[in-house]
Amino acid sequence: MQIFHLNEELRGSWLGFSVLVSVAIVIAAAVALRFAGVAEASWFLTTSLLWWGALSFDLALHLGLMVNLESGELQHSLGWPNRLTELRALAAVWVAWGAHWASGGAYLPLVLVFGVAAVTDLLDGWLARRGHASTRWGRIYDPIVDGVFFSVASISLAVIGILPQWLAALVTLRYAFPIAGGITFLLIRRRTLRVRHTPWGRASSAGIAVTVFAAAAAASLGLPFHIIAPFFYALVGITALGAFVTILIKGIEQV
Repeated sequence: MQIFHLNEELRGSWLGFSVLVSVAIVIAAAVALRFAGVAEASWFLTTSLLWWGALSFDLALHLGLMVNLESGELQHSLGWPNRLTELRALAAVWVAWGAHWASGGAYLPLVLVFGVAAVTDLLDGWLARRGHASTRWGRIYDPIVDGVFFSVASISLAVIGILPQWLAALVTLRYAFPIAGGITFLLIRRRTLRVRHTPWGRASSAGIAVTVFAAAAAASLGLPFHIIAPFFYALVGITALGAFVTILIKGIEQV
């Protein structure tokens, strides 16, 4: 594991963050206990800790990617942009639980978790650019985490009938396409694609985030989302198409 060959400050930053989030998960489970009961709170705790354990272990394996893109030097801490990205990955499990509870009429956890997680998608990039703290890890993992989180969110809302199934499939395809393309490129060309955020990619993620949040919020307030839904669905479709075309062009340029 790379963690054993890195500086003590970076190892300490990883360990402290991992433990702190674990404690936060236990506190969240205690809150869930008050409205969801012992059985569901226990499952919430178990799934959250297992998922966080997997995320934390993967992070430890790849701490060597915490290299600042501007200076080329290994960072001494994870940095807040990368912490926010990792927390959004954890939120994938929580948004699924939020959808489950929403099916029983408790919408607040779903709206709260999705809203906060979606904000981190904007905040991590802004902090990285403002603080000159962009890393190789962030460049690789940020789009992957976006794909996991928004795919889980859209599928979860489709399962409980808030979003149409075709939209969930489109969102999942939108994020799976570049990952599959990158793997194919690696197998054929024996090197990785250079990953860059694009205006269409950002617009697509923003459109998906706004649509999912609006649908969940409307359901929680009892508002007729179906009246304005075509506008949001068109937004997701158009921006996803733009992202697909951009990804193809960028990939062809690197062949």
